[in-house]
Amino acid sequence: MDLVQLTDSAYHLRAGSNAGLLVQDGRALLVDTGLDRDAARRILKHVTALNVELAGVLVTHAHADHFGGAGEIKRRTGAPVLAPAFEAAVVENPALEPVYLFSGAQPTKELQGKFILAQPCQLDGLVSPGRQDVFGFDIEVIPAPGHAHNQMMVGWPEGRVCFAADAYFPPEVLDKYGVPFYVDIDQTLATLELLPAMPYNVFAQGHGDAYDRGGLEEVIEYNIRRVETIRELVYEALAAPADDGQILKNVADSLDIRIEQPAIYYLTRTTIHACLNSLRQAGRADLTLDDNRLLWCS
Repeated sequence: MDLVQLTDSAYHLRAGSNAGLLVQDGRALLVDTGLDRDAARRILKHVTALNVELAGVLVTHAHADHFGGAGEIKRRTGAPVLAPAFEAAVVENPALEPVYLFSGAQPTKELQGKFILAQPCQLDGLVSPGRQDVFGFDIEVIPAPGHAHNQMMVGWPEGRVCFAADAYFPPEVLDKYGVPFYVDIDQTLATLELLPAMPYNVFAQGHGDAYDRGGLEEVIEYNIRRVETIRELVYEALAAPADDGQILKNVADSLDIRIEQPAIYYLTRTTIHACLNSLRQAGRADLTLDDNRLLWCS
């Protein structure tokens, strides 16, 4: 994990899944905690090296790679931890994530690895949108739903920095995975369209290097094109009635993606469902039952 200084008062903790650190008056606010205990220990080494006291932790959304280290950080430091409503339920009860990916049933073992099933963390409260004081830090909590149901970004007006969580992905991440995880396509696009107008100079996302304002717009356009492409490929798969498995295969084949892990299949299927719902709300798709099969059609 690398410590990258973004401004005089803001740092990006760069790893497979990033965290953010705001520093003032010998105290620090941590934004996200990485995947697991190892990530938590590496974060705390950087906090110690900066000679600051950890005032608190804010979790942006309840995916394992963003909150899995929270319980360990709280155990080691006693720092209070906050999360947005809805996301908080999963932070405290991580089994909910594999359960909802497996349609509510007891999940198969492939959905119980640490990348989906994190360690729990007992929260100390909820965080809501708006400009506010959080553990003595004047921040802006900004809704960014789409990748997660109630994902939040964290703006630091003093440092002109926004920790954008997974509101967008670097092009190399989009190209690597082909079909990123989204729970709501329309909200994802609305969040992406919001970002360029936000009054910050540096945008530090959950994966990859931070962007300045000059580099952000091109990245946002890349994200929008990818989301719209996936949705259109789902629509094209409805030329004949098809179930979600066939639709997923058609989309993956079109993008030349080979899914080799059951967990990736279930994550991809969620995005396919999000696209189908977006298309249905727009009047471009519908569903029907035929011979005990649930089929989607245009």
